[in-house]
Amino acid sequence: MSSERADFRSDIEGLRGLAILLVVLFHAGISRLAGGYVGVDVFFVLSGFFITGLLAREIAATGDIDLPEFYARRARRLLPAFLVVLLATVALTLWIYAPIDQPTVASDARAVALQYGNVKFADNAVNYHAASGNPFLHTWSLAVEQQFYVLWPLLFALIGRIYGASGITPRRLIAWVTAAGVLSFVVSLWVTKIAQPWAFFGMPTRIWEFALGGVTALALAHQPKEVGKGGIYYQLAGLIAIGVASVSYHQATAYPGIAAIAPALGAVALLIGGHRAPNSAVSKALGSRLFQWFGRMSYTWYLWHWPLVGIGAVIDWDIGVVGRLAWSGVALILAVLTHRFIEKPWREANGVKRSPQLVTAVAFGASVVAALLAHGAMVMAERRAASPGQRPFANAREDGMSHNCWGSLLQNATAPCIFGDTTSRTTVVLLGDSHAEHWLPAVDRIGRERHWKIVAMVKPACPVADMPELVNARLKRAYAECTSWRRMMLRRIVALHPSIAILSSWDHYMPPDGNGSEWQVTPAAWKNGLRRTYQLLSSAGINTVVIRGTPRPGFDPPACLSRAASSAPFKKRCEYDRAESLHPVAIAAQNDAARGLDHIAFVDVNDRVCPTARCSVVQRGRIVYRDDGHLTATYSRAEASILGARIVAATERLRDR
Repeated sequence: MSSERADFRSDIEGLRGLAILLVVLFHAGISRLAGGYVGVDVFFVLSGFFITGLLAREIAATGDIDLPEFYARRARRLLPAFLVVLLATVALTLWIYAPIDQPTVASDARAVALQYGNVKFADNAVNYHAASGNPFLHTWSLAVEQQFYVLWPLLFALIGRIYGASGITPRRLIAWVTAAGVLSFVVSLWVTKIAQPWAFFGMPTRIWEFALGGVTALALAHQPKEVGKGGIYYQLAGLIAIGVASVSYHQATAYPGIAAIAPALGAVALLIGGHRAPNSAVSKALGSRLFQWFGRMSYTWYLWHWPLVGIGAVIDWDIGVVGRLAWSGVALILAVLTHRFIEKPWREANGVKRSPQLVTAVAFGASVVAALLAHGAMVMAERRAASPGQRPFANAREDGMSHNCWGSLLQNATAPCIFGDTTSRTTVVLLGDSHAEHWLPAVDRIGRERHWKIVAMVKPACPVADMPELVNARLKRAYAECTSWRRMMLRRIVALHPSIAILSSWDHYMPPDGNGSEWQVTPAAWKNGLRRTYQLLSSAGINTVVIRGTPRPGFDPPACLSRAASSAPFKKRCEYDRAESLHPVAIAAQNDAARGLDHIAFVDVNDRVCPTARCSVVQRGRIVYRDDGHLTATYSRAEASILGARIVAATERLRDR
C-alpha cells in the first residue's frame, strides 16, 4: 500500500486512490462490488512496480543494494502509523468487544505486530469472506507486503553478487524477476486448488503479482513517454479488467488462482498506458486532485477502516451498508489525522534518516514491544473471560458434543458413529450437516431412553438435498466430496433399512429472498435436491422424519450475552424476531419436495427454541446457541424428551397411513 517514487506520476497516485475505494466499498457490503477485494491485487502490482524500479536504479548505479538503508526507509514509511493503529485497535476491542472474544483478538494482534498475521490466518483456515468480526483480518495484505520487502532486496543483492556492477543488464534483471514471478504463479495455481487459505494469505503465492509490476517497471525504465497513441487503449483495457473483476467476482470465486490475473494485468495495462499517454483522458481522470488525495490517504485509511467497521458491527449487528459506510467515513477522518501527524512527519524527519541501522533496530524493537503489549492484553483478556461472570458464555461457545463422526470438508469420518443404546436391535439413523449434528445430543439421549441404536451420518456443510451443483463457499468450488459422501450414506441407509431416518439441514443454502447467489442455490434446485433424497428413502419404504430448520438469530448469542454481562458500552438486548429468523421459502420447498410421497413427515420444535414473537437466546435457563446458528449441546440434550415424543408421534402417523 506504499510507494517509492523517483519520477512521480499523478495517474499512479490516483490508481492507488481507485484501489482503496474498491476495497473500502467492498468491505462496506456494496453488493455490486462483491469482487472489490481485487483492489489489494492492484496495490501488490503497484508495490512491485515502485520497489523493483527503486532497487533496479540502485543496483545499476552501485552494483549492490544497501539493505540497512532500504529496510530503514520501509520502516519509516510504514511502521509508525501501523503500530499506532494496531495498539489503538487493541484498546478499542478491550473496551467494546465481548470479553469472551477479546483473547482471540489480542492473540491475533500479537502475530500482526510481528508481521506474520497472514500466516496465522492461513494456518487457521480463515475464510476471508466470513470473518468480519476479526478487526485485524485486513492486515494480511500488509504482512504479505512486509515479507515481500524483506525478500525482494535480497534477490537483487544476490543478482549483484553473481554478476557484479558491470554485468548487470536490464535483460538479466527482467529474466530474474520473471523467473521468480513464474515460479510463484505456478505455486499459486496449485495451492489455490489444494489449500485455498494458504494461497490467499500466503506471500509466496502472491509474489507473481509484485513481479508483474516489477517487470513492467524494468521494461518501461528506458522507454520515453508518449511513444505512441495506443496508451489510452491500454488504460481502457486495464479499467475494464479491474472493473469486470470487481463486479463479477464474489466470495465463491477460487482466489487468487487464475482469477487474479485480470486485476493484476489490469493494473499493468494502466501503468503502461499512463506511461505512453500521460495526457490522455484516463490519465487526467486518475490524476485528478480527488483521486490523488484518496491515493495519499490510502495506507492510513486501509489501516483504520476495517477495525472501525468491525467495531461498528459489534455495537450494532444490524449495521447494514449505510452503517459500514458511516464507520468508513469516521475511519477516513482518523486516516487524515494519522497521515498528517504520524505518517508524514516520520517519513520526512531528517533526524531518523542518519542511521539506517538505528532506525531498523528501533523499528524491530517497537514491533516487539507492541507484540508484548498485545500479549499482556491477551493474558488480561483470558482472565476476564475465565471469570465467574463470563465463564458460562465462554463455555456456551464451546458447548458442542465431542465425537469423531466427521472429518474435515475434504475427508470423511472413519470411526464408527454409534450412539444411544448401542446394543439395541432398533436402529435409527441421523443424516445431515452441522444442523443435524447439533441435534445429536438430543437424539443420543432419546436413543438411550427409548432403547434405539443411533447411527450418526453427519458431514459439515453437506445438506441432505442431492445437489451436485452446490458450491462450497470455503472451498470456492462445487462440493464434490459432499455429493459422493451423501450418496454413499443413502446407499448405506437403504441397506440398513432403519426403523426411522431422521434428516436435518441448515435452511440457508438458498437466500431468504429465493434468488440464488454465488454459492447459494435457487428454491427450485433446493426442492429438486430434497425431492431426490426423499423419494429414494420413500421408495425404500423407510419412515423418514425431517426436523425443520432452527431460527437464525442474526448475531452471535454467546458474544451478545458476554457483552451484556460486562461493562462494555452500547449494549443491546440479546433478542431476535421470530418471523425474521425463520426461512419460509425453505419450508415451502421442503413441503413441495415431499408432496405425494409416502413415509415422509416433518417435526418442528421451533416453538421451544423461539416461543414468542421476540425471542431471547436463553430459554428455560439454558443458552440456546453456541454461535450464530448452532444449538448448544446442553440445550439440545434438554429438549430430548420433547423431540423424542414428536418423532415418535410423526412415525406413528406414517404407519397409520
